[in-house]
Amino acid sequence: MTSLASAAPTEPWWESTPDARRLVLHLGERSATVPVQITAMLLKQHQPRSDAAADVLRMDAHVRDLEQRAADRAAADIAEYARLRRLLVQLGRSWFARTRRAEVRAESEKARDSYLDACRIHAETLAMKRALRAFVIAMEPQEGLLAEAAAGWARSPAVPAGVAVFEEVSYFLSDTRRDAAPDGPAGTIAGEDYGELWRREGDDPIEQPLARAGCWQVGYIARTHEIYAVRRCSTESREVWLLGRGFTAARAHDLLAPLMARMQEPNSLILVAEEVVSAAHPHPGGDA
Repeated sequence: MTSLASAAPTEPWWESTPDARRLVLHLGERSATVPVQITAMLLKQHQPRSDAAADVLRMDAHVRDLEQRAADRAAADIAEYARLRRLLVQLGRSWFARTRRAEVRAESEKARDSYLDACRIHAETLAMKRALRAFVIAMEPQEGLLAEAAAGWARSPAVPAGVAVFEEVSYFLSDTRRDAAPDGPAGTIAGEDYGELWRREGDDPIEQPLARAGCWQVGYIARTHEIYAVRRCSTESREVWLLGRGFTAARAHDLLAPLMARMQEPNSLILVAEEVVSAAHPHPGGDA
């Protein structure tokens, strides 16, 4: 086998099989052969390199980008197909419209085929992403970038139960007990800042996967005793999540400050949301 080990033996590293068609990932005392489709994608992306963990993060970001592009294309194609089918109905069946009907019918079939192709690509990339993540999680990394990624990939990006969602900051601030920051940009919530790089899949920028930075801010409002999160992505609505109520400033600090060390994990926003919801609604018999 050909070794692609890094200088530090404790870091994950690749090893190529004798036929150069498969890769083995070594992680501490554990090792596993990389699935065929993942190996092919790594080689297609001019990887592996000496930093196996960085390779994995780059590949995950690449696949997420392909997945989103396919989903966007499928949405556009199905909308175009629906528009063309409506147009066919509007054209009717008159003798004068027969040429235009044939043209629209051909265009609608093309839109349908494009939609099906985008759905196929989306399904393939989704399967690739799941296979890559399942492979990493199964290796049970204990430290470093892969441990961070495995912990985050195990979480769903869905809004946790118990979280109230406001579509825009203005809706959240319509409660006059909450204030806008006097010195910040319009629509900035006046709250104690507990980090502004919290991550959630679907919102994270993918251009720089090694930065591991998100676009959600978590904060605490002393006046209302609330913990909230607000999305600050430039291309998305400024959605607000109300994570929990009834927190004193000291209790909010004790809960949120330790979690900030995990802000760079994938879906770290879900981590903090679940912790706040759990703290706000303790289980019967548990600590209040």
